Amino acid sequence: KLQVKGAMPLSSGMYASVALAAHRAGRKGVADLLIMLEQSPTDKVHALLAIGSYADAAAVACRARDPDLIHMTMFAYEQGLSNNEERKSLYFSGIINKFPIEAVNMFTTFYSRFGGLHGGDDKSSINILLRRQKHADAGLKMAKKALTLRSTPTSGENDRGKEKVAALQEASTIFDLGGKDCAFQKTCTDEQIALIADQEQLRRSYGSMEVAPPSSSLTSTIMSILKYGAADPRSAHRLQADADRIAKKYKVPEKRQWHVKVRALSESGQWAQLRNLLDTRAKPPIGIKPFALAAIKGRQGQVEIMHYISRMTDKSDGEDRYDLFCEAGMWKKALEESVRLGDGRKVANVRSMCNSPDIQRLCDKYL
Repeated sequence: KLQVKGAMPLSSGMYASVALAAHRAGRKGVADLLIMLEQSPTDKVHALLAIGSYADAAAVACRARDPDLIHMTMFAYEQGLSNNEERKSLYFSGIINKFPIEAVNMFTTFYSRFGGLHGGDDKSSINILLRRQKHADAGLKMAKKALTLRSTPTSGENDRGKEKVAALQEASTIFDLGGKDCAFQKTCTDEQIALIADQEQLRRSYGSMEVAPPSSSLTSTIMSILKYGAADPRSAHRLQADADRIAKKYKVPEKRQWHVKVRALSESGQWAQLRNLLDTRAKPPIGIKPFALAAIKGRQGQVEIMHYISRMTDKSDGEDRYDLFCEAGMWKKALEESVRLGDGRKVANVRSMCNSPDIQRLCDKYL
C-alpha cells in the first residue's frame, strides 16, 4: 500500500476515485492497479462497475459476502447490455459463464422464486436451470407449474387440462435430457400424463364428473371409480373391472389396492359389495380386521360386524378380536374373549369401560 512516512493513511474510497480518474484519462493499466489497492469492497465494486468490469465486481462482492452488492452487480450488468432481442440470452450466458458461483446461485434463486430480479413468469428460471445443466431442477419446476395450473374465467376445464398435459410433456422432455439421472422423474411424469388421459376417458365412459375427477391422485381415482357404484349399481361390475385395470396398469401394490377398496365401498355404503370382496379370497392379503373396522366405523349392526369377526378364527387373532369387540362396544363379547385369552388386565379394562352392571358383576368373578 502506498503511504508517505509519517502521513495519515488514505481514506476509504480514495484509490477508487483516483482509479476512475485514471480510467477517464485513458490510463487503464494504472486504473486497474489503483482499484486493486482499494480496501473498501463497496467502493471497489462501484469503481469496477463504472469501468464495465462486471465479473470482477461480482467477484469482489462475493468475497465480501454482501448480497446487496451481488444484486447490484447483476442489475448493472443487465443495464449495460444493448437493448435488443439477444439481450436476455447474453445476460443469462454472461451471468452463468463469467460470474462467480455464489452470484450464479443467487441469480438462479431470484428467478426461481420471483421469476426474475424484477418479477415475471418462471420461464426464465427454467431456462437458467437448463443452461446450468440442472435438468432435474428444471423439470421439477415445469412439472410443478403444470400441476398448479388453475382454470380461469376465460378458459374452461378442458383448456386447463390441455395446458397441464402440454406442460407435463415439456417436463418429460427436460427430464429426458438429464439421462439416467432423471430416469425416475421422467417415468413418474409420463405416468401422470397417461393417468390424466385415463381419467378423461373414464369420465366420458360413465358420463359423470364424479368418476376420476380432474386433478385427482391415483388412489383418489380408484376410490372414485368404486364409490360411483353406489350411484350406478348396474355398472358395479364394470366399475370394479376398471378399478382393477387402473391399479394393475400403474402397479398399485396389492395390499394398498385392498385397503382402498375396503375404504371406498364402506364410505359409499356398499356393504353387500364389501361382503362379496371378502368372499373372493379365503385369506385377504390385508386380513379381515380392516373389514370389521369399516363396519364398526360405518355404524353397522352387530350381525354385520360379527360376519367379519367370526371369520377371524386363528389363535393369533385373539388380540384383534378383543380390540374389535371393545371398539364396537360389544362388552360381553370382549369379556368372553379376554377370559379366553386368560388376561386379567383385559377383564379389568372391560369392567372400567362398560356401563352395564351385569357385565361388571361378571367381570368381578374373573378378577
